[in-house]
Amino acid sequence: PPLFFSFLVPPSLTVPRGKSPLVAREGDTVELECLVSGKPKPIILWSRSDKEAPMPDGSMQMESYDGVLRIVNVSREMTGSYRCQTSQYNGFNVKPREAVVELIVQCE
Repeated sequence: PPLFFSFLVPPSLTVPRGKSPLVAREGDTVELECLVSGKPKPIILWSRSDKEAPMPDGSMQMESYDGVLRIVNVSREMTGSYRCQTSQYNGFNVKPREAVVELIVQCE
């Protein structure tokens, strides 16, 4: 096969050890984290595992280039499971990879 194919690495996603569940207090800034690898590095799409629940900014999905979802001033309503997945087009004919981070927000 042509050489340039050897530079492509299928994407993989993992949640760093100790990062799920992530426990925060109301008002904190939290960073949900998925480690993403692969060449080219895929864009990560964050969404709530509960498909009805919007993201903290009101959208249904947020993009991240570094795999980190930063939430400022978290509230109890933001407690739940957040799914990170590689975007549909990731340079490979592979299913999007996904991982889940649990966020637990405690009130004061």
